[in-house]
Amino acid sequence: MSKTFSIDVSERAQLGSANSRRMRRDGLVPVVVYGHGQAATSLSISASLLGELLHHPGLVEMNSEDGGKKLTILKAAQRHPISNEVLHLDFLEVKMDELITSEVRVVAEGEAAGIRHGGQLEQVLFELQIKCLPGEMPEAIKVDVSGIELDASLHVRDLVLPEGVTAVSDGALVVFQVRAPKAEASAETAAEAAEGEEEAAEDKESKEKK
Repeated sequence: MSKTFSIDVSERAQLGSANSRRMRRDGLVPVVVYGHGQAATSLSISASLLGELLHHPGLVEMNSEDGGKKLTILKAAQRHPISNEVLHLDFLEVKMDELITSEVRVVAEGEAAGIRHGGQLEQVLFELQIKCLPGEMPEAIKVDVSGIELDASLHVRDLVLPEGVTAVSDGALVVFQVRAPKAEASAETAAEAAEGEEEAAEDKESKEKK
């Protein structure tokens, strides 16, 4: 279960792109909170919170200047297409007794069996979409990869998830796989191709003799 990240927020009296640019120059980030059929709330937070906030997968408690609190999760971060600067954040207000859908990191644990046979572990899926109650949101999905043999894969449907957590991502998606090193695979492919060319040449020569 992930910890709740607590942040201070301020209401935005002025909206619009010009005001948002001015806020970012002052070290603030525009924020909008949606949820439960209510009108969206426009807020701002300190840009100094971004580093920790963007890597926090769980609940975010927003504390306003008037003493009000909102329990939320981060849903989207809008970035500048060139500088990658965070321009805007969207949050969803949640209730502790309502299921939510979110994305969490996938982390490998252990050493895959196929590595002992010369294979390499490849992670294909880095974030898993899950559904659970807000209080059961894990910080990450830890996956035991020790049973993956050479040329084998582990799919979403194979994951052992924490109690109360279900996967929303397609069960057929590959999460981890163990493959032979690319150099070896390329050498094998080249050898097979050369062998095929040699056989073709021999067949051609045989037909010409006839």
